[in-house]
Amino acid sequence: MTQNRRRAFIIATTLTLTSFALLGCNPSSPGGSATSSTPAVAEDKAPDKLILGFVPSVEADKAVANAKPLADYLTQELGIPVGSFVSTDYVGLIEAMASKKVDIGSLPTLGYVLAKDKNAAEVILKTAREIPATKEVKTTYHSMFITRADSGIKSIEEAKGKRMAFVDPASASGNLFPRYYLKKKNIDPDNFFAQTMFAGGHDSAVRAVYNGQVDVAAVYDDARNKVEKTLPDVKTKVIKIGETDEIPNDTISVRSGLNKELVAKIREALLKYSKTEEGKKTLKAIYEVEGFSEAQDSDYDVVRDVAKAMSVPLENYMPKPKTAATPSPEAAPKK
Repeated sequence: MTQNRRRAFIIATTLTLTSFALLGCNPSSPGGSATSSTPAVAEDKAPDKLILGFVPSVEADKAVANAKPLADYLTQELGIPVGSFVSTDYVGLIEAMASKKVDIGSLPTLGYVLAKDKNAAEVILKTAREIPATKEVKTTYHSMFITRADSGIKSIEEAKGKRMAFVDPASASGNLFPRYYLKKKNIDPDNFFAQTMFAGGHDSAVRAVYNGQVDVAAVYDDARNKVEKTLPDVKTKVIKIGETDEIPNDTISVRSGLNKELVAKIREALLKYSKTEEGKKTLKAIYEVEGFSEAQDSDYDVVRDVAKAMSVPLENYMPKPKTAATPSPEAAPKK
């Protein structure tokens, strides 16, 4: 067994969050069974406080400060104290929602599908981001393959025997969808490339290509923007050589069983907030998004379809949970 194959085997067998065989167990999934044994979550009575959970891209203290205007707004609009919960990773956030410690969560594409199939979350909104090249605001995105402009590689087929970087096992655009793209081209990454690796982040993958540490990488479009301040010539030196099909954006989800009347008020309040100047500024600081759009679970069936086509249970794409942060007693403002 080659080193790459051994590493892939370890990842596939150790990155297991739950013992569920997710594919085929969700009645809303194409090809799923309508006789799922997973019971529906009973609706709760309206709670007397809410917790908003997210995984920050900055330091936890700064993330809480960034989220405070949103929490304060929701407190005012809903008439219920709303506090913040910062998790170290998305697995911790999913588990917090499943155990009813978090009521509203910002879940990524893969994370939401896993949470939904565990009866832990229901999507209410999806994020909308601006495409820098066209200034168009979209609720979907792509994964793109990149290489150095001077590499001589013009397409992924020309990268045979080269070094390839994916982002993270839990990334839709940095792992799942790029692998599906390669599969459709009859390319087995473990044999086609001389070496495969996980860069750990989209910006890290871009830098790895820029610095010549790898020849090709798969990142979301356009991850080069994340490093443009420190690498101003990145879009000249690093070019796109292919892109995947569209991927639905990440979600704003509520925990399963949350009072439906309250859920409707949360959805309405968030949509309203995203249209205000303060809201736009806050959402950019927290989520790096321009706003929200209506969403439903079927929007994410494409993720289930891709995972099914890859014959890999979705939970294999999720990392092992770290120790999640616990909401402090002061997290929710007092009445």
